[in-house]
Amino acid sequence: MINGMHKTRKFSSECFLRGKFYVLGGRDDNDKHLTCGQSYDETTDSWELIPDMLKDMTVIAHSQSPPLIAVVDDNLYMLEISLSELRVYDINTNIWKKVGVVPVSANAAFGWGIAFKSMGDRLLVIGTSHSWHRKTVVHSCRPSPDVEEQHWEEIKHWCVGAELPQFIHNCCVMFA
Repeated sequence: MINGMHKTRKFSSECFLRGKFYVLGGRDDNDKHLTCGQSYDETTDSWELIPDMLKDMTVIAHSQSPPLIAVVDDNLYMLEISLSELRVYDINTNIWKKVGVVPVSANAAFGWGIAFKSMGDRLLVIGTSHSWHRKTVVHSCRPSPDVEEQHWEEIKHWCVGAELPQFIHNCCVMFA
């Protein structure tokens, strides 16, 4: 059993980053969107509240997906769905920096129509293309927090001919 968090939440996103467990966003008991985050330190069995961790993120609908986050090379990335922007978190300043846009429609179905995952040293986005025929595409990049625009490559041999449903409820990426 571990100590309780400062704020209870549901529909949040979680990750391990630099030896701590982070919980971001979500909704409180009154269904209000939370902009704070929390980190758990196992060595001290304590939670640190991170006020306004998501203060610059746009809430586009009450039914919006939890924050789309992924960790690559000890950096936390987020997909800002309203603008299809990729952002990286500066843990020291509590600021998200824009590092480009993603090549898929991130705001499809209020963020539920896209998968955003890490795989080794890469980020993956799975969703529908920006083009008029709206086909399912998978793109990958090796992100860098110091670059203003990432280089995305389409992975052509995945999802060939597949049509994704409007909602991606869960996505797990595995490789050997």
